[in-house]
Amino acid sequence: MNDAAGSEAVKRIGEGIREARIAANLSVRELSRQINVSSSHVSQVERGLASFSVAALYKVVSILGISMDSLFEVSPSAGGVDPSPPSAEALPTTRGPLDDAEVVLRVDSRHVLPLSGGRRWERLTPKPEAGLELIEVVYVPSTGEPTQREFVQHTGREFGVVTKGSLTVEVGFDRAILHEGDSIAFDSHRPHRFWNATSEEVRTLWFIVDEQHSGGSRSTHDAASLEAPGDANPSHGL
Repeated sequence: MNDAAGSEAVKRIGEGIREARIAANLSVRELSRQINVSSSHVSQVERGLASFSVAALYKVVSILGISMDSLFEVSPSAGGVDPSPPSAEALPTTRGPLDDAEVVLRVDSRHVLPLSGGRRWERLTPKPEAGLELIEVVYVPSTGEPTQREFVQHTGREFGVVTKGSLTVEVGFDRAILHEGDSIAFDSHRPHRFWNATSEEVRTLWFIVDEQHSGGSRSTHDAASLEAPGDANPSHGL
């Protein structure tokens, strides 16, 4: 994703959050209080000057009564955004009936959701799917600076696989490092966070299914978060 296209995506997401906040009859101050960030940060996000962390974003969509997919919808990758460049051997493609029917999704047509810390989510389904998400998450190389300390909790179940690099994961306060080809599955209500602690880009694929579709019956906190014990770590969260 080039800088100009990335900035445009962040701006569109901010506009979508602002519209949803106004529709929910919430002030910037009240939303900031409920998600435990400063009013100035909420204002910057709405103006396209900053991005929420994963934990804050889950809180926002829960409080405003919108879906995560709705934020993907306002940030299409068309118009200069190149989320995942095809290989040099990739053949040119021509749109056909399956593209028009939203059965096939081309790599240069993915919807992208940029997040704080340089991460971005890329939706891999041609259109929103009820009760589930299939996304690629790209983690930029670590800068060595801590950007987030919160664990994330929400309803559902998650399945992931590392397709490039090495990802550090914490689930339920236990830690592991996943290398290329390694996979993970867990209930999303368990506190969790993920980050790239390496100098190389990391790519992962995630399948996230909500509580109803996963068959779970636990009582969970929608978009809850916990602060991590001990030292801060770089770029946590999915």
